[in-house]
Amino acid sequence: MTVDMESRGLREDGFVRLPAVADDEALARLRTAVGRLEELASGRTVSNGDFILEAAGIGGWAAWQQDQEALAGVLRMAGSIHRHVPEFDAVQQSLGLADGPVARVAGTAGTLVNSFLWAKPAVVGSAKPWHQDMAFAPPGFDPGEHAILTVWIALEPATERNGCLEFLPGSHRYGLFPHSGDKERGPGEPPMAEAVEPHVPDALLPRGREAVAVPLAPGSAVMFDGMVLHRSAPNTTPDEPRTAVSFVYKVPRPAWTRLRWEPAAAPAGR
Repeated sequence: MTVDMESRGLREDGFVRLPAVADDEALARLRTAVGRLEELASGRTVSNGDFILEAAGIGGWAAWQQDQEALAGVLRMAGSIHRHVPEFDAVQQSLGLADGPVARVAGTAGTLVNSFLWAKPAVVGSAKPWHQDMAFAPPGFDPGEHAILTVWIALEPATERNGCLEFLPGSHRYGLFPHSGDKERGPGEPPMAEAVEPHVPDALLPRGREAVAVPLAPGSAVMFDGMVLHRSAPNTTPDEPRTAVSFVYKVPRPAWTRLRWEPAAAPAGR
């Protein structure tokens, strides 16, 4: 894929596929690093901010907010993985993501601000609703000055069966949508009786834009703008886990994104 095609895909759709980003050696290193994360989670039955465990029926995020017991050691997500296991940082540097694909579309090298494991285990892998990553930017992150680009790398086949990512093309141009649901409780805050994961309601989704699923082979990636709407379906397959890692980079805000959502730009219904 040419640089022009990458830039056009990001500019027009908000996401672009990156085939064969990680070779066999890098994949092996990433999988070994995931194994170390799993060792850190081994025996846990309660989630925290960096290690969210899966919970059958209710889902990992809701179980965490309600302080319900989860499946012991079964990760749904882990955050700041480059700090928990420095090998992740070493691999992303060796792949040249910040000054390679990120710089090619942003015009400058990105700054790594976070990294994640996205595990969607077979049978119990819970869904992720429609959302924009910029809605969860940390305090002090100025959306008027900066944007984020994420490189999401599949470590196992990501398919429509096991919950690959889906995007609404062009939705990054509408600004930051209102998100409904509950805010994550902070340290020491009491658990919720019920919990609804933050999401963009269906009534606010842009009309006339169909979701595009992005299946990926191991080692391939999708790079996407922090304003693009995306989701993933549950994994109900009997034996097809979906495992991926993502690296999130801060870049200057691109001119094609809008900061504020306006109802006229994204009418109710689809």
